[in-house]
Amino acid sequence: MTTAPSHTSPVTMIDRVACLLQVFDGRHRLTLAEISRYADLPRSSTHRILQRLVDLGWVEREGYKYSLGIRMFELGSQVVRRDRVHQASLPFMHALHRSTGLTVHLSTLVSADVLHLERIGDWPEKGDCWRLGGRQSAVHSAAGRVLLAQLSESDWPDLDFTPPATVYGIHTLRDLRHELIRVRERGGVAIDFQGCGAGVSVVAAPVGPPGSGGRAALSLCGPADTMPAQDAGDAVRMTAMDIWYAASGMPRRHRRPPLRLPSGQRRSAPASVLPHG
Repeated sequence: MTTAPSHTSPVTMIDRVACLLQVFDGRHRLTLAEISRYADLPRSSTHRILQRLVDLGWVEREGYKYSLGIRMFELGSQVVRRDRVHQASLPFMHALHRSTGLTVHLSTLVSADVLHLERIGDWPEKGDCWRLGGRQSAVHSAAGRVLLAQLSESDWPDLDFTPPATVYGIHTLRDLRHELIRVRERGGVAIDFQGCGAGVSVVAAPVGPPGSGGRAALSLCGPADTMPAQDAGDAVRMTAMDIWYAASGMPRRHRRPPLRLPSGQRRSAPASVLPHG
């Protein structure tokens, strides 16, 4: 007798392939058993689909583990390259990284998360949420709060108020509302002091003026004990506007010199958790 599938099990082939590929979101290399469990698919079906995806280059196999293949990267890159803001951002992001020594992210809002479309810099070295293609909760990230501040509350996605990583994070809807008021008072700049991780500070600004409908945020990430938040905020806001002008095809005549941190501050290791102020 055939057992009827559960109401949550994927039924059509396209559903099965989609469920299988989605298990790699936030995970790098998985065994057949892990993929089968996460996708809620029979092991035999999982193996058959995986083998075909390996043949197509969408998935790669090394020993007993599978990961997304180069073909998936190529297809994703084509989508990103069509974005004018992303294309325009790269030279400015590299220049900002060179002048500050800090890690630069370009991010966009996807449901209740921010997705990192680009990353220039190699610190922090650990943590999947910081990587290219990584996700962070919009509530608990500077980039996410920048983008939420540009929306009316009725247009917000269903937000996740899971307890933050540290005591400095956002805990409630009331906290978020108060923080977004501060973001708007700073001209759209958000400052996260160790809310996203101990020893890490992030400063973010929207790509585009308030009310422009921009969907991207630019951020600088660095050690909390050495990163000058005010100067970093000015630098990231200025660079974000440069990107907006470049993407719009409009020249920008007046801009301040780039922020340059002293060499001792540029690549400092993070310290232990510091109090506010």
